[in-house]
Amino acid sequence: MKITHNLQLTIGEITFISIMASSMGIVWWGYTLIFSIIEPFLKAIALNGLFDGIWFMGGTFFAYIIRKPGSGLLGETIAAVVQGFISKWGITSLYYGVLQGLATELVFWLLRYKRWNIWSMCLAALATAFVCFILNMLWYQFYKLNFSYNILQLACSSVSGIVFAGFGSKYIADKLAKSGVLNQFKIAYNVKQK
Repeated sequence: MKITHNLQLTIGEITFISIMASSMGIVWWGYTLIFSIIEPFLKAIALNGLFDGIWFMGGTFFAYIIRKPGSGLLGETIAAVVQGFISKWGITSLYYGVLQGLATELVFWLLRYKRWNIWSMCLAALATAFVCFILNMLWYQFYKLNFSYNILQLACSSVSGIVFAGFGSKYIADKLAKSGVLNQFKIAYNVKQK
């Protein structure tokens, strides 16, 4: 897909993503503290993917607001880097952030950055969930576990992605746009048309 000048990120958009994604990374760090307590229990029954979608929001949330190539990747990566520096995840967080951000971008790229509805958001969340599942299989060696465990992990991650990164990101961004705080971004035009 050819990227025209009006699809390039501006300094203002990059600044917005950087500040907001850094804040998101700090929220993820706080969430990690809570997740670390319940993870061993959920992992034992293959349900720890139920909360993955919170980590997918960096990609879908910023892509939905800015609606330009690179916004989802930048948002997911910055949030992951900030979280990685202040949490137990370290450099692992960067790997996940970049690859999950790329998954989000791929979906919107395939849709030519023109489809911004709940279906495109959920599709991006599902792509991100799949990438996260593959990373978990390799990083945590889940491939050594049985097939049903892994299918349940993928299902949980997918549902979580749809709920948080699909519906959740769209809901929050739409509310912010209707309040007027996002008037300088592409989302504002579309929300006001409804």
